Amino acid sequence: MEALRDHIFWRRNVHPEDGFLVLEADKRTPAYERSISVLAQELLGLLGELKAGVPFFSPRYIGHMTADLSMAALVAYFATMLYNPNNVAAEASPVTTRMESEAAQQLGAMIGYPTDRLWGHLCSGGTVANLEALWVARNLKYLPVALRWTAEELGAEDLPVRLPTGETAPLGELDLWALLNLEPADALDAADRLHALIGDPERLAEGLDHASLSGLGYQEFGRRIAAAFGDPLPPGVVLVASTAHYSWEKTCRVLGVGSAQLVHVPVDRRFRMDVQALADTLAGLRARRQPVIAVVPVIGSTEESAVDPLADIVELRRAMAAEGMAFVLHADAAWGGYAAAITRAGDGSRRPHAAVLAELAPETWPDEEVYRALVALEATDSVTIDPHKMGYVPYPAGAVLFRDARVRALVAVEAPYLFHRGASEWGAIGRFILEGSKPGAAAAAVWMAHKVLPLDERGYGRLIAETARGARLLHRRLCAGDWAPFRLVPLPAPDLNIVGFALGHPALPTLDATNAFVDRVYRAMSVGHGRPARQLDYFVTKTFLRAAAYGRAAMPLVEALGFTEADYRHAGGLGVIRCTVADPFLGSPPWRDLHLEGFARTLRQVLDAELADMLAAS
Repeated sequence: MEALRDHIFWRRNVHPEDGFLVLEADKRTPAYERSISVLAQELLGLLGELKAGVPFFSPRYIGHMTADLSMAALVAYFATMLYNPNNVAAEASPVTTRMESEAAQQLGAMIGYPTDRLWGHLCSGGTVANLEALWVARNLKYLPVALRWTAEELGAEDLPVRLPTGETAPLGELDLWALLNLEPADALDAADRLHALIGDPERLAEGLDHASLSGLGYQEFGRRIAAAFGDPLPPGVVLVASTAHYSWEKTCRVLGVGSAQLVHVPVDRRFRMDVQALADTLAGLRARRQPVIAVVPVIGSTEESAVDPLADIVELRRAMAAEGMAFVLHADAAWGGYAAAITRAGDGSRRPHAAVLAELAPETWPDEEVYRALVALEATDSVTIDPHKMGYVPYPAGAVLFRDARVRALVAVEAPYLFHRGASEWGAIGRFILEGSKPGAAAAAVWMAHKVLPLDERGYGRLIAETARGARLLHRRLCAGDWAPFRLVPLPAPDLNIVGFALGHPALPTLDATNAFVDRVYRAMSVGHGRPARQLDYFVTKTFLRAAAYGRAAMPLVEALGFTEADYRHAGGLGVIRCTVADPFLGSPPWRDLHLEGFARTLRQVLDAELADMLAAS
């Protein structure tokens, strides 16, 4: 009410000499009274409909990646929503555009990007953030080719360029492979040197636009490469973990990279990217002289919350650079990015691993590899983080961060009616992003949440550590339970806070039948299958570990259920119940005993009932 009252006060005091648009006499007309009556009636209907929704606020909801909102974010969103700011440009949102810029700076500082160089912004979610990151990575990959052609036209072929091996060579002498394998910072430095040499930014921008992939399009760009270098454009590939979000396939399709160029790297039995498999894949691509646009490790996979060994991947990237191969390193931390807050002390310094472990003792979370991965986010070129996931902010609020703000120019598009010369860059976000209009309320919610819950051990670090505690306790309860004659096979202890488990029973002789049973359990514990939310005691979801994507990583689960690899391949994968522990209270007394035991009891009842129904129907 305070926010609404204050907003009304603001409206009344913006040029009060204008008077009231709606007079008291108008409120007594039949038309006005009728409209208010209709509004009141429909509002009551809406409120009744909404109560059939899912209770994300309850510890009983452990389904999808959705939980209750922080009070700070909710209040800020509601208060700002009344003003309806549009963050496409500061003219339409002078306050919330500044807040968006500050929120991005805060996230960038949390992961360790240099605050004087980073740039980032909010978007609708992880899908758009990933798309923007790859959009930038693709344009950055092919920038040196455009620089070469532009330099030739301007008589600057002798421009010195630093190679990934540390050597320097004239731009005009580089072959196609060398041009497509400059480190991101070196490619941007070369553009800066060319700019300084030419001294005419508009002339250079026009030249680059006429020579770039973005300006020419794939067909003409490829034709020019074939004419200049004697070879067609080698298809650039994107390497992702086999656990990567499905948005990566959409992104490759949208950008014209093609889903055929999306290479899934195998994961190990902890469902983390296999670094040796990545090294072998990169070596094979280098031998074929096929460029890599980006390597994308996942910091919190959607199925298992697995954290890929980013620190080892950073070292591998350095080793590949020494052999003349370079690529963008993007971390898809849509789910797990906020977990980096556990590595920060209140003064912004890094907390040692031992200090982080002590916080959850006797729980041993995070392990050394997860901790190193969270710290290694600082060595990436870009990161996706979703405040509307573990930031506990209302939808829509994704974020994409770039280590080097200069990459904005690679995707900039002008709109004369929005972006004017002399305006500050923070005030013209829309120039550099995919989306146009977007809610300033989301920016205010993220900004306020960061003010109340700092991005360190005092705020988000503590919050997310508690969700990890709850997930570990749930995992332990599932492991210790007596489920006989059912087989309950948990996935490995989660890197973050998603717990998964497979199910089986001696009466289910095939993996196909077992997967069908898992589907029945899921349907019995989720909304949308003839069961309204009010009838459910606990809510879960499920996933399917596809054999084509997961390979042998899921075989320990399959074998624990009594099946073979042939069964796994025939069934196409393994169905798994998935529980997202995003509620920090689940692992704390008195809720801990109430809900861990309550969930176990409800699960057992569902298992018995669904198996009986399934066998009766067969």
